[in-house]
Amino acid sequence: MRPLVLLDVDGVLNALGPPDGSWDDWRYGSAAALGRDWPIRFSPTVVAAVRGWTETADVNWLTTWGHEANTGLGDLLGLAKLPVAGTPDGPTEPAAQTVGALSAVTPAAPDRLTGRWWKLDVVRALVGRQPGRRLVWVDDDLAADPAGRAWVRGHTDCLLVAPDPLTGLVAGQLAAVAAFLLASQ
Repeated sequence: MRPLVLLDVDGVLNALGPPDGSWDDWRYGSAAALGRDWPIRFSPTVVAAVRGWTETADVNWLTTWGHEANTGLGDLLGLAKLPVAGTPDGPTEPAAQTVGALSAVTPAAPDRLTGRWWKLDVVRALVGRQPGRRLVWVDDDLAADPAGRAWVRGHTDCLLVAPDPLTGLVAGQLAAVAAFLLASQ
């Protein structure tokens, strides 16, 4: 079984801080979601790495962008459509069209009603349906949820990557994901 990579957008692919020395190929653009344009700062090097992950793993969005990650954002980044593992409104089927709140609009965790992080609920369901499947979860908000990280590590063979939201993914993190995926073959 191929490993599963769950990928966030803001703070991961979309660096939220000013350009730093992590990449020398920063690009700028915007992507539409929720009826407005959002500024996007990304590195084509990082996007190329994500494209490479699709050769050895099933890469899914797990982001408040929901299905809108596959429209303007995917076009801007040059990424093929990726399945959406879940949205703030609940797990989705590939054909569903759910508009989720962007991280700039809605905090990622915890949900004000349940006290739980909706993304962790999605991951719990995925792990429950496919026990033993290797997992890479890339989300800047993982740093804020030690209990969630502990749960995931206790239930599956995983690599959890929590980039600094100001820089997004950096070279060492890309190398760690590549090594984990290579070891999964």
